[in-house]
Amino acid sequence: MGVFEGLLGDWSLEREIPGRGRMKGRARFTLLDAETALYEESGELCLEGGQTLHSRQSYVYEKREDGFAVRFADTREIFHVMWFLASGDDLVAEARHVCVNDLYLSGYTVRADGSFEVRHQVRGPQKDYVIRTLYQRSQAG
Repeated sequence: MGVFEGLLGDWSLEREIPGRGRMKGRARFTLLDAETALYEESGELCLEGGQTLHSRQSYVYEKREDGFAVRFADTREIFHVMWFLASGDDLVAEARHVCVNDLYLSGYTVRADGSFEVRHQVRGPQKDYVIRTLYQRSQAG
């Protein structure tokens, strides 16, 4: 099974944005066709100041040899393309995306136990933080 196929289904997620907040929620990758999946997440984002917000996000993942492309669901613009390489028992990929004045350095780590982590380091005139999300396969799906 490839990396793309391994994403399909239901996940629980925990996101950390140090100094800003934390999120717990659920994510689902649903096939749209043999080469494309819709990613949808929702959860509760607890900000450092105590405020809690409901958060939703979606992307479209397109199967590529040795990886996938991630597109914004609303515009279908490419966010990044990931090609995976072995690193010990894990598979890893990195990419960069420029959004106006901001630079996103993104990395995926797919672990041998089936979990995966997504990391976005964001830098720009008004931004300097890292978003780290850990995904675990949902037990109830």
